[in-house]
Amino acid sequence: MKRLLCLAAGLAAANVSLAAAPALQKPPGVVEVGPAPFMPTTPPAATPKRSDIVMASSRLPADARHDLGELSASERARLQSSGRKGAGVRSKKPAMKIGINRGLPSAVGFASLPSDLAAGESRVVGGGLLERAADGSLAWTASFSSTGAGALRLHLSRAILPAGSRAYVYGEDGEIQGPYDFTHGTRPEGFWTNTIFADRIFLEVRIPAGTGAADLGKATLLLADVAHLENPGFAPSPSDKASGLSVRPKSDACFVDRSCVTTADFPLIDQATRSIGQLTFYDDSDPTDTGYFVCTGGLLNTTAGSSIPYLLTANHCFANQNSATSLEAYWQYRTATCNGPYPDETQFPRTLGSTLLATGAHPDTSDYTFVELSQSPPADSVVLGWTTADFSQADGLVLYRLSYPNGNPMVYTREQVLANPPYTCVDDAPIENFIYEKDIEGGTSGGSSGSPVYLGDLRVVGQEFGACGSNRNDDCDNVNNESLEGRFNVTFPAIQQWLQPGAPAPCVANATTLCLDGARFRVTAFYTTSAGASGTGMGVPLTGDSGYFWFFSADNIELVVKVLTGCSLNQHFWVFSGGLTNVGVTLLVEDTVAGTSQTYTNAIGNAFQPLQDTQAFVCP
Repeated sequence: MKRLLCLAAGLAAANVSLAAAPALQKPPGVVEVGPAPFMPTTPPAATPKRSDIVMASSRLPADARHDLGELSASERARLQSSGRKGAGVRSKKPAMKIGINRGLPSAVGFASLPSDLAAGESRVVGGGLLERAADGSLAWTASFSSTGAGALRLHLSRAILPAGSRAYVYGEDGEIQGPYDFTHGTRPEGFWTNTIFADRIFLEVRIPAGTGAADLGKATLLLADVAHLENPGFAPSPSDKASGLSVRPKSDACFVDRSCVTTADFPLIDQATRSIGQLTFYDDSDPTDTGYFVCTGGLLNTTAGSSIPYLLTANHCFANQNSATSLEAYWQYRTATCNGPYPDETQFPRTLGSTLLATGAHPDTSDYTFVELSQSPPADSVVLGWTTADFSQADGLVLYRLSYPNGNPMVYTREQVLANPPYTCVDDAPIENFIYEKDIEGGTSGGSSGSPVYLGDLRVVGQEFGACGSNRNDDCDNVNNESLEGRFNVTFPAIQQWLQPGAPAPCVANATTLCLDGARFRVTAFYTTSAGASGTGMGVPLTGDSGYFWFFSADNIELVVKVLTGCSLNQHFWVFSGGLTNVGVTLLVEDTVAGTSQTYTNAIGNAFQPLQDTQAFVCP
């Protein structure tokens, strides 16, 4: 361990590049991988342009405008609830909420669209203006406003549109997000749009010319609610903007602006900056404290080199697919100069949506959430390395972190491991699952939760859980408080199948994974549509040997799979599968005992052919 500490100190002092970053000496049995550039396999989505949309905002009649007015007293109380709970460990996410959902006074949306609209005609349908253009295409537009909001999002409860249709959201200042493809519908929890940083948001649906009456009769788009976001750091209200406040004061004087940090302070600061996302999401896991929150997460590499955008954050940030679907991540959000004005978040790249792969709560485990992003992060992103070595007893070891406290731009923190923490929080967060530290430069706060903490060579050893001590409301008191990290080596077994593909590892069933035939075989499915949408199938077990996957809706089964033991007949395990789909499918079946795997594919546009592989895996 002394050698590990010396090597870490040497890395911190050296000005090394990402490619040249030396590895720490690996103890026996430890699995680890270094950081690397992210290698996306799909091209980036095209940036929407004004010419892509009809922009009917100025023509909307009153029936297509939905003004929610000011927040009520109870809504304002919900928005301002601090959420600081408990006398022991303080989980940091609830320290700052950034928004709440607001219900609509009347239903908005449509369950069908008329086909009798002539070119140049328009009418109000389902609370939106439906217009027929000269080329025969249709556009449906509605607006939503919430007084005092710094930003808005829309939550659709359901949407399924004819092939070739696209949906967009935009603001009066020209900000446009989309397009969204609802050809195959939405997940059961619905769909959250990107954020528009204004107090009025417009939703536009474009339906191509030539769409028949039958398809228009099945077109569906239903609004669930509106997200009112209002926070001094993330989404300042119009009154804050009007005051001319260009630099919002930090509540914590110890915070170190990322743009004040140079490679002399931290050699790999530039690479670390490109690996960390500011996460915003809806969370309803606590019925008494629902709303929109901000946390931090980091991209992780795999032993095979990552072309899949895996992201690690904290369980107490979010822990269900609702939140994962609503996830909007902002990348490289930072000031342009040291302690400079807070920048406009619309100028930074972002990704929308994710699939929940694994999650675990404290104190039984290390408080982690692991997702696969639905969209690739920026092309210059970096995936962090990681190690399963135990650093909880490496007293004095320096660790590093970048995070987004309270929704503010990125800040920098240096911390030192405490092998023997003096406080009693170990009763609530046992050292077997957590790393205790002292901040030695900078600090963290609400919004920092989930941020990876790493060695000087960008190998992750944990993710932020909370604070412990006698003065937890002061984020800069590093004398009476400690920071806590969920230990990565405790998290690793639950996410090993993704980070170390092909390696023998126990099968852990979750939302996207089936464990079949005595949990020996791990089964996952991935899909790609002709429209370019892709994702991970959601698995539902049926028996110990069988289960099915759905892709777009829980009531729409796409693929059934079964793994059987045929050892007494031909010394092999058998894989059977049947599909009810013509989208592209990759079915991955892994033998967690032998460390072998089989991959079965179905091309886009082809009906899935029955699969009966009676020689899939060799016994025993």
